Amino acid sequence: MEDLSVVIVTRNRLDKLKRCVASVQEKLPKAQVIVIDNGSTDGTVVFLKGCHNVKTNFLVSNVGPAAARNVAIRESLRSYIMFLDDDAWISKLNIGEIKQFFIDNLTVGIIAPRLLYPNLDIQESVRSFPTVPFLLWRGTFLRKVFPRAKWYEKSLLLDVINSASKPCVVEWAISACFIVRKSIFDLTGSFDDKYFIYYEDADMCYRAKLNGYSVYYWPDATIYHEYARSSANKIGLPLMRHILSICRFFWKR
Repeated sequence: MEDLSVVIVTRNRLDKLKRCVASVQEKLPKAQVIVIDNGSTDGTVVFLKGCHNVKTNFLVSNVGPAAARNVAIRESLRSYIMFLDDDAWISKLNIGEIKQFFIDNLTVGIIAPRLLYPNLDIQESVRSFPTVPFLLWRGTFLRKVFPRAKWYEKSLLLDVINSASKPCVVEWAISACFIVRKSIFDLTGSFDDKYFIYYEDADMCYRAKLNGYSVYYWPDATIYHEYARSSANKIGLPLMRHILSICRFFWKR
């Protein structure tokens, strides 16, 4: 697809980045590939300087995924942008069908392909917008005590994830891999870089909805994503950033 930019933000994950870039170049050979490096010190810069047909921007420090993606949005020359995490890689994706779906449905703003863990389990990549009860349940002992609560599973859209056979509307998707109609940024603005990390994708989906655009889950795809959330079960800066992002999301709503 010649009308697609693929944006990858990375920092000190050279081996994962190599796998990610290789999958994009194999599966989407006509795409414009943009890699934004957030101040890596592990050899990533040397690798990227040796890559062919990859547009790079080397930031001097880690500004976070949202701000780095905004740099790439300004550099994109195409009508659609795929945001792809550096720990994800493409196995199956019919980008031509996705482009046609955008063309046929002018109110579709974001499409989120199906994500799988490396062990082939389907990832909980699309959800309803978070509520306070949901976050309390997910972030405390309650989830371990009552892991199969029906209202909690409904918020995670598990029925959709496990059984969807055609594109369907969801409220928001994690941006480990999602494809955006670039023109929606004229209405929504770019990613809110006040989110250093976490919930910048939920915020973008929410603003897209406010401006009349839908988010769709695309089940006929296979994107692998390792997804190890750095704030999970840890007390420290990642957890604090996660909490601050949650607070900002609710404050903005």
